[in-house]
Amino acid sequence: MRIYAVRVEIETDAAEAWQRWMVHTHIPEVLQTGYFRGHRFGEVVEPAAPPGYRTFLVLYEAATPEALSAYLEKEAPRLRAAYPPEFQGRFRAERWIWEMR
Repeated sequence: MRIYAVRVEIETDAAEAWQRWMVHTHIPEVLQTGYFRGHRFGEVVEPAAPPGYRTFLVLYEAATPEALSAYLEKEAPRLRAAYPPEFQGRFRAERWIWEMR
């Protein structure tokens, strides 16, 4: 099983609005692509976020390795570009692909 993990550090004063957007808009849009079976979303407790930031992690379970590759090629650029302007320049994202055994 492949897991697509996205870790986001976002400025504290933007975090609540960003969380709402993630839960009500972005994550549903990612799942609607049909490339993932499910997800988990939450705030990272340890290690602590840098001062002035909060850290979140979203894990998407890919339906197949090929589905994840197709998502990254066909959908990810469009969905990343759809981030609302109020969050631009206010977050840092890291992405990983895990092969679960």
